[in-house]
Amino acid sequence: MAKQIFLAVLACSLAACQGGRTATPEHSSTYQPLPLGPDAPFVERVDHDAELDNCVLYIGTMGIPDPLQVDFLPDIGGPLLDLVSPPPADFPEQIYLRTDTETFNRKYQFVLHEGNVWYKHNTAVTGVEDDWTQVYMPNCLAGTLIGISADDDELIAIRKNGDIYGLDNVLKDPLLFNWTSRWGTPVWLGTGYHIQEDYLSWSWTVISNSEDKNWTDTAGNLHRVGDGKVSHIWMLRNGGQRYGYIDPWLAKDESYEACGPLRGRFKGINLNSSGSTLITINRYGDIFTRHYDFDLAGVNEVFFQYAFEDQSEVRNPKIQLPSFEWVQQPKVPGQITHIISIHKVGENMQHRVMRIEGLNQAGETGYWEKEVEEMTTAAWQFVATGNPLRGTLLDNRPGDTSMLDIGDNEDQHFARNLTALPALNPADSLETDADWAAEMTDFNFYCSPTTLRIHTSVDEHMDLTLHVVDVIRQTPRERGLDDNPRKFRGNIEIPDALLAMRDELSPRQRAFIDLYLDGDKFTDVRMSGVSDSITLTPSGRMNGFSWTFERTPNGEAEMAP
Repeated sequence: MAKQIFLAVLACSLAACQGGRTATPEHSSTYQPLPLGPDAPFVERVDHDAELDNCVLYIGTMGIPDPLQVDFLPDIGGPLLDLVSPPPADFPEQIYLRTDTETFNRKYQFVLHEGNVWYKHNTAVTGVEDDWTQVYMPNCLAGTLIGISADDDELIAIRKNGDIYGLDNVLKDPLLFNWTSRWGTPVWLGTGYHIQEDYLSWSWTVISNSEDKNWTDTAGNLHRVGDGKVSHIWMLRNGGQRYGYIDPWLAKDESYEACGPLRGRFKGINLNSSGSTLITINRYGDIFTRHYDFDLAGVNEVFFQYAFEDQSEVRNPKIQLPSFEWVQQPKVPGQITHIISIHKVGENMQHRVMRIEGLNQAGETGYWEKEVEEMTTAAWQFVATGNPLRGTLLDNRPGDTSMLDIGDNEDQHFARNLTALPALNPADSLETDADWAAEMTDFNFYCSPTTLRIHTSVDEHMDLTLHVVDVIRQTPRERGLDDNPRKFRGNIEIPDALLAMRDELSPRQRAFIDLYLDGDKFTDVRMSGVSDSITLTPSGRMNGFSWTFERTPNGEAEMAP
């Protein structure tokens, strides 16, 4: 018993414990499937007004670089193995699907029960058979959780009031498990944060050098993942159209997002994530996946170099941009529910396994499984579990139904000098900014690219491509563009088809390309915007320019008669 007491005291100090408890609390977070509807969340939502005791856990190892796999040592066992009550009889022997109450990594499984976290080995992977044991929790935290999500060596827990807590070292001996409430700048040492109340679902994703080693970019090049990992909480919001993420290393705000499928018009009802890969599904069973994180998408130019120029044959390549787009997966050939799951396997971001709860043709319950990179319907294989279905059955009709239930996008129209367009003389030379006009026909801050239409006369235009990339910030701001100027980056691309017909372009069009783009296929620009205007300036060029585009009323171009 002395050993157990010593381990308990050590675990308590690691967790900045304020008096542990394992008693069953009044709050219960038993999963109850909700009716299927356009705004129906399938997870329990937080309530910012929930009355809970203050629980500040500033000490903890989360965020400390972890460059090596150190889970090769034998397990000593849970610090409170002999001090907790036995698990409920209905706990599963094996967890197959990662949800907000059941989750796993390659070593352990975790269950959330009545506000507390339990764990056991992931028997299907490790072969170790053991009993469920309750994770030791600080007194102020025990019994107050409504959601968990594990990936890699970290588990995120959400409290009833939305506060975020992290459990670190969940690939190591349970003796090293430790809690923290730290979140945000500087370098994951912030005073904590919370998730918003309007999500349909949420999920935690981690990619690390110790587990994944490298990213694989769109050019097929490997790039070493930093020792600090890349960790996000993803949230599906705005009726299923917004895919926002918060990051413990960044400013505590809601300003970072990834454009959803179909340029933000897709209405997802659920999401899941692992190893910088997202999966989402709509009410008709259309499934999309995407590799995405802050570093891979080009946002972290403080620590990484990026390039839009082709890096496939470069000796020391930069991370290739643009990054990955959404991929529509083959439909599951059978009945499925809304419960989707994805988990990473192996290194270099190359293996991600999807699982969808459902039934086979014989009516057996279980899940459909395939790897993300396998793009045939035949790749879906059914695994029977005999477990009762927990999700809501979807209308998984055959064929592409992704457009059956779509929303509006946030595309906007911006223009410069359009009122002068009728006066532009195609016979004159193009020498200054006054000699041409331009439009951003479908600018959407989160959904790059946009068409940059250059008018060199009233009857002549050429379409360039404007890529938009967010930048790293350490101070909070609102999402999108508002009255607070937002800095970001861009790149103007001359499409291959336009380059191929360069000799057929008019003298004024060729003059524009030479004057502003030096004839190059890609031109980096710096951008700054508010809700009604966006300014572009060149990045690292001697022949500078400054173009300001104004948002047009009702999204329509206005030209002088």
